[in-house]
Amino acid sequence: MSLMQYLYSRLLDQMLEKLSDMKMVKLPWLVDNYSFIKFMGIAQRAKNGQPLNQPLGSTLDFKDFQELMFVPSMFPTPDGTEIDTRVVIGKNAKKPMTLPVPFMIAGMAYGASVSLPVKIVMARASAMIGTAANSGESGFLQKERDIAKLYVVQYNRAGWGNAPEELQQADMIEIKISQGASAGDGFKIGNKLIGDELRKHLKLKEGQDAVMPVRFPDINSRDDLKRKVDQLREITGGVPIAVKIAAGNIEMDLDTVLYSGADAVVIDGAQGETAGSPEITINNFGIPTLYALIRAVEYLEKNNCRDRISLIMTGGFRDSGDMLKAIALGADAFYIGYPAAIAAIYTQINRLPAGASPTDLYLYEGKHTELLDIDEAASCAGNFLKALQEEIDIAIRCLGKTSIHQLNKDDMVALTREMAEITGVRLGYNIHAIT
Repeated sequence: MSLMQYLYSRLLDQMLEKLSDMKMVKLPWLVDNYSFIKFMGIAQRAKNGQPLNQPLGSTLDFKDFQELMFVPSMFPTPDGTEIDTRVVIGKNAKKPMTLPVPFMIAGMAYGASVSLPVKIVMARASAMIGTAANSGESGFLQKERDIAKLYVVQYNRAGWGNAPEELQQADMIEIKISQGASAGDGFKIGNKLIGDELRKHLKLKEGQDAVMPVRFPDINSRDDLKRKVDQLREITGGVPIAVKIAAGNIEMDLDTVLYSGADAVVIDGAQGETAGSPEITINNFGIPTLYALIRAVEYLEKNNCRDRISLIMTGGFRDSGDMLKAIALGADAFYIGYPAAIAAIYTQINRLPAGASPTDLYLYEGKHTELLDIDEAASCAGNFLKALQEEIDIAIRCLGKTSIHQLNKDDMVALTREMAEITGVRLGYNIHAIT
């Protein structure tokens, strides 16, 4: 960050100097395809000789749900009518997980992503409305489990927090194969960055790095995945077993997940975010969430598998409007991460010293995590989730319905021909009137 700030200051001074001389200068970030972000990326690679890493997901502008609009009903649902927002994950599992709302807190790994206080904040926020929190790749965390009403444990490639006695305390297991921002890439946390508490949690020796392998050593085929699903189902006594994948070969990957017998699939679109991933995978791999959703639903319906598996989408969902439109297109539930993190810290950003990044408050490697007030952050994040819950209720009433499960494509119109073609939603204008 110091290099970027220094270069920004120098470049800005040069630009102002040239402009004051009224001379036109061919500045790199004013040339097509050379944004300031891209220019700074070049500078970082030149200085470090290392692949560029960046937090918070893609810098590309992917097509999302904004070109879809709901059609209000002439006869809204009367006040006082109960609105059903519950979602059952793993309907065919021995112990299904019932969410009061169609969204959960996304996996944010302690150490590999966020600080321990933030894990506590997210668990408390999720408990305020009764939805699930996700352990992230660092696995089961007892302090999080003690707070969260519903708890999803990621079964990860390093085996962190994945002992049988830990998995048995989960309400759902999520086999983490890959994700949107980092595709199938692994990572390493240098031992010098690992504090005593995190080292104890990851069961590492003094001086040992934390290494997340690229793949599971015992999952190399669809049959291996099936054996793993069966094994985890037996260990946990029948809680839903989900498989998380990056949006890529949707149909082929779904075929493998279905073959495994998993109760749910989590598809992470190209908008998926992490605390830090290679720019090469963030901006050049994966399929945008909207496209992945449409293809997944079409494949499941075509193969009469819609009731066999819960479809959980993640990557780029910002608010209740996005989620409701995705439900109308066929999604069952969602993970939200970055919006919840921003909601948690927004009132505390002014505590940071000049030049600090907001991520310094909540990432494990943040320079000012000690400034975070847990109570205030949990209250704000919880309020954000409660607001989403109430907005869903309002929207369902305006559509004249009583349940999120009544939503379908007929409740929307598309604002462009391209969106209509992508989603199968009817156009909001009369194309025959266009000359």
